[in-house]
Order: sequence, then structure tokens, then C-alpha cells
Amino acid sequence: MLKSTYTPANALPPGWTEHKAPSETKQSTYKRPVEETPVPVAVPAALPSYPLQFQPPAYVTRGFDPNFQGLSRTREPYRKHRHPEDRPKTKHAIPGCAPWVLVKTRLGRRFVHNPETNESFWKYPAEVMKGVVEYDRIEREAKERRERGGEEKPKAEAGIEPSEKRLEQTPIPTEVVPERRDSDSEYEEVEVTDDEEEEPSKRIKTDEEVNQQVEFNEDDIEYQLAAMADDYGGDPGEYDEYGEAGETEWQENEEEPPLSEEDTIALFRDLLDDFRISPYTPWETIIEEGKIVFDPRYTVLPNMKSRREVWSSWSRDRIHEHKERKKKEQQANPQIGYFALLHEHATPKLYWPEFKRKYRKEPEMKDSRIPEKEKEKHYRDHIARLKLPESVRKSDLSSLLKSIPLSALNMSSSIHSLPQQILSDIRYISLPSQTRDELIESYILTLPAAPEQADTLDDAEKAEQLKKEQERRKREKALHDREMRVQEEKRRQQRAVMHSKDALRQEDAEVQRAMKVGREGLKSYMDDT
Repeated sequence: MLKSTYTPANALPPGWTEHKAPSETKQSTYKRPVEETPVPVAVPAALPSYPLQFQPPAYVTRGFDPNFQGLSRTREPYRKHRHPEDRPKTKHAIPGCAPWVLVKTRLGRRFVHNPETNESFWKYPAEVMKGVVEYDRIEREAKERRERGGEEKPKAEAGIEPSEKRLEQTPIPTEVVPERRDSDSEYEEVEVTDDEEEEPSKRIKTDEEVNQQVEFNEDDIEYQLAAMADDYGGDPGEYDEYGEAGETEWQENEEEPPLSEEDTIALFRDLLDDFRISPYTPWETIIEEGKIVFDPRYTVLPNMKSRREVWSSWSRDRIHEHKERKKKEQQANPQIGYFALLHEHATPKLYWPEFKRKYRKEPEMKDSRIPEKEKEKHYRDHIARLKLPESVRKSDLSSLLKSIPLSALNMSSSIHSLPQQILSDIRYISLPSQTRDELIESYILTLPAAPEQADTLDDAEKAEQLKKEQERRKREKALHDREMRVQEEKRRQQRAVMHSKDALRQEDAEVQRAMKVGREGLKSYMDDT
């Protein structure tokens, strides 16, 4: 016979009843209540200011301290940064958008303000945006006229008021109310009853002051500048790294003149010269090779269009210089021009009489400084060399290059400025142009610098050369200074980003600590305060 396994439950403590369905007490539990046994509590020497049965953990009580700033990554108290003062400085009428005005601050920020409705916005409304763009256009044209030395429009016409009007003395109302993290009145405390034991404590945010008008003071502009951090690529706290000198340094950096247009063009032309770019090479080929792209001087011009325009102008100038140099060389040595004619038109298919008759009208053929017999001899020697293997002709050209002294052919030489000893030798024209130029350029790369020699230039040429060197050093120094400023600005932005992330992590940690506070911690905090 099976035995029953039912075990009768213990009797309920006084005040409890058992029901099959919810009763009017509105409180139920799956765990059968038992009668509590009082536990003796040891009384300490010094009693705390809050009840012992509600003693909270140390971190819980601190989470409700409104003045607690938290800890940074270095475990030091988080210090609130002091931002530099930024006040309204000048106001300007916006064309076609009366009564809206454009207000500029001491740190160069701008916002729009409506005196009639006392509204101010950092982000321009749609109906004001066109007027601000028109105002910027007028300012830009006036600046260009000042740079050209022209007369500037009267300030009254542009709607500009003098900056001596201290706008900060007249507070400008704004609709933006900054949310202060350390405000004592931001949250109201909620009483916790016994039936909320299982739920976390709650803090309800009040919105009594949301619709109130406030004065446009330093706190408001600090909050709004922080909201504009993304637009300006940094955090307002980055100004604090320099203490009270932050604003002064910002103004000094703003006054530093950038590289002028002439300097940027000259730097880019120096870049093309230093890399020995051939003026006959197409621009697309230069970009595909990528030799000049990684040089800092490549970015002194703002876009690809301006670079191409400077390259086009530089190419025309260099081609003109090459033609003038070649013309002078041919006048000094007529054999250079005649060899150039043979290299371009001579072929084993033509005999000397045929070649002479076909190109008799060429200036090199009419030049009487070279006898006819010598012209014929050079032609026959050239045709005979064309029948030799290419390896032999390359070897002969290498021997010719090695025979040139270092003072005439060195690492500063280029394919377009070869000495006359090479241009007037028949071994120079025995190879195709592409093969010959590649061989010569490879050889020049292996040469050292030219040896120091006694100056053979006159005073005028020396002065001109010295002036060019000084101007180039000045441009390179300006470029170096600009690169240093850019690197310093990047470092400041990186520090600002790290500071912002640290502050966000700290605020998140405070929120997490506040959410962990239970009934005991809140009640203890309320009793303590």
C-alpha cells in the first residue's frame, strides 16, 4: 500500500492568512513567510548618524552627493575645467532679414538674435540663412577690396556697428536653458514606501524652468559653445590647457599671416624642380607615378585644379628655357644642331645624296660653318653605328658619360641641361631617345655633388643668385612653421577628445552608481541629510 508523502506546512506567523486567490491585502508571495527571530545587535562605541539596519555601502552614499565630481582615470578627483570668457562683441545687421542681427563673440563664434522676440540661435533658421550668406559675401568682397587697395563700402551701408558698443552690458535673452549637472534643484526626491522594496529608487526630473526666459550670461554661452564642439572640431575644454593665456594665444595665432599665394606657387614650382620633372611629361603621368604626392609642398595649393594650373605655367616656362638654351648652344657649336637633325631623320634606308636632297632646306643643312665633306662623314659614321648591336652602343654611351668631368656632369645635372661635350659626340645620338635618356638619368643618380670651385659669376649674377636662395629659405621656413602649427593643433584636438571621453566615462560611472542605490541607501541618505 502506498504511503502519502504530504507533509503539513508549518503554521503561519501571527497576522498572515492563506488564500487560494488574491485577497484585499494586495500583497502576495510565493515564499512562505516565517516568523523572524530577533538578532542581538552589538552597539558600537560611537553610534553613526543613521540607523544601523539601513547602513549603506560607502559607494552608495557617495552616489547621492550633488557636489561629488568623481574620479578621473588617474584615480584623482575630477576637476571641472574653467572655460575662457566668451562674450558678445559686435552685432551686424543681416541684409533682408530685419530685425535679425548677427552677433560675433570675443572668440570668433557667431549666432543670430531677434531683438523683438528675444530669441537667439546658434544654428541659423532657414529664413535667416540666406541673409547670413549674403552678409558673408559682402564682407568677403570688402576684404578683397581692402587687399587691392580699393575703397571700402561705408560700415553704415553694410549694417556694421562699431565694436566699442559693449554688447555684454546688454544681456541678450535666449531660448536655450543649459542643463547643469551639479544643480541641486534639478531632481526632486521621491518618498519610498514599504511596498516598493523590490523596485530601484527613482529620481524624477523636474521641468519647472524649461519654459522660463533666462539672461544670456557666461554660463549660457559656455553651454552653447559646448554644443557647437562638433561643428568646430574640438571640445571647449581644450582652451583650458593654457590657463588664462588661452584666449591671448588664440588671438595671436589668428593674427599670424598664412602663406601668400605667391609663396605657395613658388613652393610648388620648387617641388617640380627638385624632383626633376620633365616639362614634356603629361600631368596625369606625374600623378600616377606619385613621386611628388608625399612631399609637404604638394599640399600648399588647395586643390588639384590649382596644382595643374601651376604645373602648366611651370612647363611652359621650362620648355621656353630649354629652347633658348638649345638655341644658344647651337649658335656656339653648330655640330650640336646637325647631330640633332641626324638623330631625328637619318635612317639606313637613305643614302647621303637622298638625305641631302630631302632635307636641304633645314637650317642645319644650310649652315656653312660645317664643311660638306664633314657633314657627309658624320652622316656615314652615324648610319654605320646604327647597324651595331644595341648593347655595343649602350657601352659606348656609358664610356662617353664616364669621360665627362664631375664639374660638368654631376648629381644636379638633368637630361635637359647636358654639357656640350656629350651633345656634340656621335655616340650620344646612336641610341633611341627613350633608351638613351633612361641610361643617362640612371648614371646621373649615381654621381656625387659638384666640387666646390672658385666663383666665376659677376657681382650682378651673384646678387641675383643670393636673392633667390634667401627667398627660397624664407618660403621653406614659412612652410615648416605652418606644418608645426598644424601638428600642434592636431595634438590639442586629440587631447580634447581624450578629455571628453574621460568625462563621458565618468558621467556614465556616476549614473551606474546612482542606479545601484536601493531603498536602504536612499533612506540612509535622507536621514543623514
